[in-house]
Amino acid sequence: MHSQQRALEIAYLIPDQFWSSTISSMVEVFHGMTLTPKLFQSSEFRGFNTTLLRCTRAKVSGFSGLRFDTEYFASAAGQKRFDAVVVPSVWGLSMDSLERAKPALAWLSQQHAQGSVVVGLVTGVWFLAEAGILDGREATIHWASANLFRQRYPAVKVSPKLQMLESNQIITTATTPATFDALLLLIQRFLGDRAAEFASHYFTIRDKDAPLPVFLEPSCNDTLVDAARDKIRLNFAQELSLDELAWQFNVTPRTLSRRFVSATGLTPMHYLSKQRLEIARRLLQSTDLQIQQIAEQAGFASATVFCRNFKQAFAQTPREYRQALPSSK
Repeated sequence: MHSQQRALEIAYLIPDQFWSSTISSMVEVFHGMTLTPKLFQSSEFRGFNTTLLRCTRAKVSGFSGLRFDTEYFASAAGQKRFDAVVVPSVWGLSMDSLERAKPALAWLSQQHAQGSVVVGLVTGVWFLAEAGILDGREATIHWASANLFRQRYPAVKVSPKLQMLESNQIITTATTPATFDALLLLIQRFLGDRAAEFASHYFTIRDKDAPLPVFLEPSCNDTLVDAARDKIRLNFAQELSLDELAWQFNVTPRTLSRRFVSATGLTPMHYLSKQRLEIARRLLQSTDLQIQQIAEQAGFASATVFCRNFKQAFAQTPREYRQALPSSK
């Protein structure tokens, strides 16, 4: 097993006047995980390789004067496909800086098309939008630049009330503290819940007794159930059946269901429905999407099925729930 493991490849595409903490906070946690690989077991990955790439040929520096050793994105270091590419926040964002980054943003778009997870941190989200990656998708952005962002990128659905948002292998954040949420989400997506939970506690990102982010759940100490939960959460919008899940994990449907209920109190299909309802609830809170669109994005077969399940779970129809929100117009 260990001979097939490889390091996770993480690149940072760094503009000039970067906010250094949105780089160093991630890099140092990833490096700490690399130095203690036995604490973060994975059948596929072992440690992290981090590559610092700059957007322009000229060297870049942080707005506070701090510097990192970087390589031009088009150099040999940037020629591989990365598992994730992070664009940090910058200070004093200008349209000139976006224009100078155009060649690097074409590279960023290509990385995403090849399967890389792309992360935009606060004003780094502008670079994702300039690359066209966010067109037709939902993203969050710092409240102070939300109106300007909407004007320049009308094809992007902006939800500035959310600190972090994930959609289609894209993670965007609206605040600097949410950098740590994006960090934990990356760890979870590649290494699973247990690694993300442990990283949160081990690196004191959160107090051990503090609630975990909504996208994390504590390990249930059953590797089969943890893996099944990961599979369900990553594929909630697809058609999933108990038989298919059991086949993927080489167990019988009865075994999977029995262990899942024992660990979580829910059957796998009830857990899937719960995930879909939670996704739909967040979309009702943070977007103006129509009920049919929310049903589709959350993985329900139809708006009718969605509305029936939502009312059973929350004692309100989706429309009634949305109208009762404090921010409802």
